[in-house]
Amino acid sequence: MFGMHKLPWLLLFCFLSAFAQRLAVIGDWGAESPHRPLIAGAMNEQHRQNPLEALLTVGDNFYPSGEPILRYLEDLPPVRIYPAFGNHDVPALGKQLELFRVERPYYTVRLENIEVFVLYSEDFSQAQRRWLEAALRASRAPWKIVALHRPLYSSGLHGGARSLRQTLEPLLTQYRVPLVLAGHEHNYERLEAKGIIHIVTGGGGAWLRSFVSVRPQSKVRLKSPHYLVLEATAEQLRVVAYNEKNTTIDRVEIKK
Repeated sequence: MFGMHKLPWLLLFCFLSAFAQRLAVIGDWGAESPHRPLIAGAMNEQHRQNPLEALLTVGDNFYPSGEPILRYLEDLPPVRIYPAFGNHDVPALGKQLELFRVERPYYTVRLENIEVFVLYSEDFSQAQRRWLEAALRASRAPWKIVALHRPLYSSGLHGGARSLRQTLEPLLTQYRVPLVLAGHEHNYERLEAKGIIHIVTGGGGAWLRSFVSVRPQSKVRLKSPHYLVLEATAEQLRVVAYNEKNTTIDRVEIKK
């Protein structure tokens, strides 16, 4: 029989075990900035305390022209990386596809309760849109998450990608995608539009930028180095943003 002093630890273990998937997310990270190794170190500490299953990127994996830098990868937690690709990755896209063992720059990955639809926002063709619609229609995952480089909504320097928004938003609402992850803007922003949460996570390593024009959809804006951790059960998806000291800077929970 468990002693009473052990009960809190048992409850904590059960609580943590309920979140079967833990997925880290970084964006705009492969740069020689002062905070890139700090973010990598914070993610490693997170992984040691409660293991991550995988790492997702939202593009601009290596600056300035996409050429892979292996020591940047060696700094990261030792888990499988599933990358999206951004504008800085285009010149060396072929090398990155080979490095990360993906056949093309858009694909899906299923991690039990989560299915991530990784899109290639640098060339979002009609063929890619047809592929995405078919993949969303076929998915039986409790949580469908879209990841791409260019955000649909943003208060940052570039603003949201209007053409992508017009193309993608009808699919996102039709197939009930609750979360979209993007980079490109070198800051953190959480927005909500048409029932969908959009998180811009571009503070993984590149030089930070301020906000230009605040969108009405914007809920949280921070000029801070950061990364995300997604935790999922069949009934709940939690997103927590951490800074380089592993202090929580934002969090949101989505429930069925």
